[in-house]
Amino acid sequence: MNVDNIDLRLLRVFHTLAESGGFAGAQAKLGLTPSTLSIHLSNLEQRLGMTLCERGRNGFRLTEKGERVHRATKRLFHALDDFRTETASLRGRLVGELTIGLVDSTVTDSRSPIAAAINRFEQRDNEVHIRLAVDRPSGLNHALLDGRLNLAVAVFPHHVAGVEYETLYTETSLLYCGHGHPLYERIGAGLEVPDVTRYHFVARAYSLERDLAAIGRANHKASVENMEAQAHLILSGQFIGFLPEHYAAQWVAAERMRAVQPDRYRMPSDIALALPAAATRSNQFVRAFCDDLRAANAAR
Repeated sequence: MNVDNIDLRLLRVFHTLAESGGFAGAQAKLGLTPSTLSIHLSNLEQRLGMTLCERGRNGFRLTEKGERVHRATKRLFHALDDFRTETASLRGRLVGELTIGLVDSTVTDSRSPIAAAINRFEQRDNEVHIRLAVDRPSGLNHALLDGRLNLAVAVFPHHVAGVEYETLYTETSLLYCGHGHPLYERIGAGLEVPDVTRYHFVARAYSLERDLAAIGRANHKASVENMEAQAHLILSGQFIGFLPEHYAAQWVAAERMRAVQPDRYRMPSDIALALPAAATRSNQFVRAFCDDLRAANAAR
């Protein structure tokens, strides 16, 4: 078919449906009712002369042809974005969508250059839409490889082929217990701390190997996916676990947590800028943000 503006709008609706896995997610992203989404999808199927997805009681699923159209649609929109970016750069203006990945609970880190970098970037002449996504390190790596992220700033326990990592600074994590834990009062009274491996230990799934290596054989009794969940378990007074100093500081100040033998259980972690290998080198606004990120990091 000859693609016009109406077809592009229908294709964007279909792309959002496919990326969201159904009507509920697309409805939230596009602000359209399910009936309107269904009409747009039917109109596109009529224009293309094929069924793109199955929808009904069994849920939403792309057909084989729908999968191929979805892949072609992604290539089309990437090409349009590249065209928009290229023509804007000829006018000296940055245009596009900048997608940045982060791990959770880094906003308390005074050394994080993210906010300062965004401040610098927003002072540039740009029409760049910024999107921040929070995920675990493995998810960030996957999103970098498949093009869903332009860059990510996080601790990466495992490096993967196809992604380049540049260390920005080092974050320190300590072993913490919460108020009510048997170790809490011993630490406060300056008493000797017994073998910590006897106590229930909680770790984030993505840092389990590193945490266990730092503490030695541990009574690993709980796993979590993010720092907030880990803090809940430590604050219960029933678990010990590693947290970044900047994140635990609020509860230490409130006397709800204490560090366990901080001279012994001190774990440094590199915070790195991660980029798809060579994939974004020609992307002007990504290069500009990385320059601002490095400058903000150097200024701290």
